[in-house]
Amino acid sequence: MSVLSKAREWDLDLDRYLNRILPPSPLHRLPAPISRFLGYRKAQRQDVGNVLGASWSMLGAFCGLAVVAAVFNSMSRQGASAILEYNAIRSPLGQPRNALLGHTFSALVGVGVSKLFQYHSEYESIKWIAGAVACGIASAVMLLTNTVHPPGGASAVLAATDPVITAMGWYFAGLVLWGTTLMVIVGLVVNNIQRQFPMYWWTPLDLRKAKKEDEETMPDARGGVEKKESEAEQTAGEIERETEKKGGCKTMRGQSAK
Repeated sequence: MSVLSKAREWDLDLDRYLNRILPPSPLHRLPAPISRFLGYRKAQRQDVGNVLGASWSMLGAFCGLAVVAAVFNSMSRQGASAILEYNAIRSPLGQPRNALLGHTFSALVGVGVSKLFQYHSEYESIKWIAGAVACGIASAVMLLTNTVHPPGGASAVLAATDPVITAMGWYFAGLVLWGTTLMVIVGLVVNNIQRQFPMYWWTPLDLRKAKKEDEETMPDARGGVEKKESEAEQTAGEIERETEKKGGCKTMRGQSAK
């Protein structure tokens, strides 16, 4: 099998390792008024109709962008995020992890690429290449880290091509993170009045069950996975072995007596 054929099967899942060390969500332990506005529900309910959903989406986008504009005097970078965070609130692309980390990773990539290209004497004439490279790398980073957030591509391109943002340097990544945080905070308030947001903070998996299953499995000698014996099975096995030993001892004594 060629390397290219094997490459089709390569799959890097960082969550497989991170979920083992992350604590389970504590939202169910918080008071109901607090946990509700953090997206927790004891039982999942069907989303509201699209007429009411459109009203809340419109209000959320207005409030979110107004807050960002009031703080930064600019909201152009957050327009696309507003659609995901106030409209497509059930989409994985609009969850807090994707919004916060996707935007921030993309901004960091854009700034890094911009700084590398600035070493070239003809940077101004080739910075369009920097924008394309930044967007491509940001897309790959978001996919590998499970933080895909389409508006993050704009953050990467702007960081590599816009003169005002390029002059900010690494400071731009902090501004992006702060602006996205404000958008998420507004979403927690507006989206949880009659809807639910977020659907999850880190992963849709139940980390309590995932950790329990992980503890019950272990790699075997062939690299596969086998179930560990439960305590009951281990106890039963020990009793059976002890019984066999005692039976063997009695047989030997009987033979000696004869």
